[in-house]
Amino acid sequence: MANRTRVRAAGEGTIYENVKRKRWEGQFPYTDPATGKTKRKLIIGKSQTEVSKKGKEFQDTIKSGLVPGADKKTLWDWLDHWLKECIKPNVRIKSFEKYESCLKSYIKPKLGDKPIKKLTPEDFRKVFNEMLTKGGRAGIGVSTSTVRSTRRYLAMAYKQAIEDGIVARNIIHATKPPQLVKEEIKPLTEEQANLLLKAAKEGEFFYLGVKQRRKPSPASEYHKAMAYAVVMLTLNTGMRLGEVFGLKWGDIDLPKKVVSVRRSLVSSATKGMIFEEPKTKGSKRRIPVTDAVKKALERYQKEQQWFINGMGDQYDAKENLVFANLFGKPVDTSNFTTRYFKKMLVQSGLDRHFCFHDLRHTHATLLLKQGVNIKVISERLGHSTIQMTLDTYSHLMPDMQQTAVHALEALNMN
Repeated sequence: MANRTRVRAAGEGTIYENVKRKRWEGQFPYTDPATGKTKRKLIIGKSQTEVSKKGKEFQDTIKSGLVPGADKKTLWDWLDHWLKECIKPNVRIKSFEKYESCLKSYIKPKLGDKPIKKLTPEDFRKVFNEMLTKGGRAGIGVSTSTVRSTRRYLAMAYKQAIEDGIVARNIIHATKPPQLVKEEIKPLTEEQANLLLKAAKEGEFFYLGVKQRRKPSPASEYHKAMAYAVVMLTLNTGMRLGEVFGLKWGDIDLPKKVVSVRRSLVSSATKGMIFEEPKTKGSKRRIPVTDAVKKALERYQKEQQWFINGMGDQYDAKENLVFANLFGKPVDTSNFTTRYFKKMLVQSGLDRHFCFHDLRHTHATLLLKQGVNIKVISERLGHSTIQMTLDTYSHLMPDMQQTAVHALEALNMN
């Protein structure tokens, strides 16, 4: 003990000078919040005052409910733990991948290696502002929706960090989310929808970009028939892309002209194409369809069965999918939109910036213009509330008001 000069101050533990190592050291007692046992924390410094100050800060931290070592934990140490242990077991795979992607892409590179206890609201404000102005692959900024989602995930992570004794307060709440700027929906007009259906039915889109047109094959004829049936069904039901490709023949009652949505096909970065239950109770629904849709599905079903018979054992009919690839497996939806839908747009002379989801908007818009009750439209779309439908299509309401005036004039009430 000759190398140590002990100093003891009331309530602050034992502080001593370690002559051999030329530093001051302190042993500070604390109660481990995880086990309830009394332990001692070694703290070192260049002077007695420094060790005393660090020791008091450590003891104050413990008294406030924070765990030992929290000051050394980086933001990404915590976020990575939170994602794997708190989020992944409790959300859908696609939702988890969105959480992980946002935090990895925008937060980890900027703040991931910073001690979580030393971060300030200003650190996060700076990142959020950079996301809006310079974020994304193109460096032109990401949407306000993406920034708001990223901020929401961080607030959730900090809330859990408080409960686990990692931080004392949720500094994300000291930042403000950017005002949400909704992207304007781009529905097709009735004329454009018919042009798209015409291109899909004729099937010439299939040969766009092909240097030398080959003779029609069973596979190409099957693909063309499937592409037309997909577009026809979507325009007439407003179903989401994943819902369309998640259909099984058992979900379609052709005699009663009803399509039941029971699952969705989603693309996962880790698991490939997988089926999931609908997100909400409203998403699981029955959609009545027209005679034209019934006939289109009947024709397609015959085409598919003819193709299956030709494939024999190579076709796996176990899933009984309505829209399957050449071997009966789920279709890669991204591949479908790139190889077929985008080509249909070109063939019909429409803007390539239209996306498949715009067919859903088209369905809703055309029904609104026909004066269909908003509740009926909401149910067909599978929205959780009518308010969601109104929020999405409220900009169309002024036109509806004029339609109402014309209807009243037709009544000739004097």
